[in-house]
Amino acid sequence: MIIKLKMKNMQNLKIYQWPTLKLDFTKSREDVLINPNWVTGFIDGEGSFIIAIIASTGATKKKVSLRLSVTQKSHSVGVLYDLQKFFGCGSVIPSSKDCMRFVVQKKEDLFNKIIPHFISYPLITSKGLNFDSFREASEIVKKGEHLNLEGLNKIINIKNKMNTNRSFDDLFNYLIKKEIKLNPHWIQAFVDAEGSFGTLITKSSISKKVVTRNRLSISQSTHDYFVLKAIKDFFKSGYLDPKVENIDNLDKALQCKDSSFYYNSSPESILPFFDEYPMYTRKLLDYLDFKKFFLLKKDKRYLTTEGFEEMASIAKNMNSGRSDISNYRRIK
Repeated sequence: MIIKLKMKNMQNLKIYQWPTLKLDFTKSREDVLINPNWVTGFIDGEGSFIIAIIASTGATKKKVSLRLSVTQKSHSVGVLYDLQKFFGCGSVIPSSKDCMRFVVQKKEDLFNKIIPHFISYPLITSKGLNFDSFREASEIVKKGEHLNLEGLNKIINIKNKMNTNRSFDDLFNYLIKKEIKLNPHWIQAFVDAEGSFGTLITKSSISKKVVTRNRLSISQSTHDYFVLKAIKDFFKSGYLDPKVENIDNLDKALQCKDSSFYYNSSPESILPFFDEYPMYTRKLLDYLDFKKFFLLKKDKRYLTTEGFEEMASIAKNMNSGRSDISNYRRIK
């Protein structure tokens, strides 16, 4: 699904002609063949590898449950159906009031489809450590060793070192030692999962000067700082907060704030990419507004009352301010 948009820019044209979009992000795209790197990028952003220990009546009185879970707002549940179609397994089920989940928990599907995918198309973020632990536990289950107390305890120990239990040191060192190579489809999906296209327009009540901003922002926990650096290097533009010289070793990283950011305020450097590799979630609408805002700004439409109000309306109704038909509640 590649949507090409053109703006008419004529001297006598008072209003930009913009297409009315009727896009349904709650359904799988029949016209899109999902790229494997896209799958990895989206799960790098939105997925979780989970090991659960459940009470049971077996010899150990415990049951091991392994699952991959990917969460998405209900208005963009279509990408979860895309994942289900890609893997040929799993279920899409309600998660919370406004969210849905793609879940794979059948052992055969995990062993034969999910784990092989991430071996062939590895995760880029520190989530790769959780996958490695998940894979280690799956090998124990595959051999049936989880049915005895020794094997169960091995899995419990693995579980207790995963996700929020994993130390900052392990997560940071994992990436600082890793050579990060980014595929365009991975970036496409990761921005869809973790990025935000933002706009701003204000006018000084005193000087009447207009200030505008177009900015792509991506935030990550500081232990994944070098993923953000790799994205900056890929686009050859933007900046990082904190600066790389303030975080190039573990001691410096531990003194930084919990979150790090990649900002890109140069739309010219990213628009060609996202035109070719579009968002699959409702974030596409925010990108299209981001682009429209930039083109209005480039044409200095903010200098007119009509143009200023149009740009202010775009900024107000993006992201969490969006209340259009695509803002669905849970799918029934």
